Amino acid sequence: MKEWFKKYLGWLGLGVWVAFTLIELLGRFILKIDHYDDLALIGLCFMAGVQTIQGIINEKYLTKYSEKVKNGMIVFIVTITIGAFYLLKT
Repeated sequence: MKEWFKKYLGWLGLGVWVAFTLIELLGRFILKIDHYDDLALIGLCFMAGVQTIQGIINEKYLTKYSEKVKNGMIVFIVTITIGAFYLLKT
């Protein structure tokens, strides 16, 4: 599973961002629904979070630190991303 994350986590983030952006555009301009105000921004935050996590897993970032510190940073990034979802959605 870790190998899959190393290869495809960034693509997953890009796919979520594109999907959320398309849903927001569809809702706002075609269906005239204003419930999807910040969906593209939420998708962008998700993509940035998973891209950073993929960089940590692939050892592009935090190369001099232990696995404990890397895992702590991953948990911190996930927490910040969930917090951003909550703040943008309310």
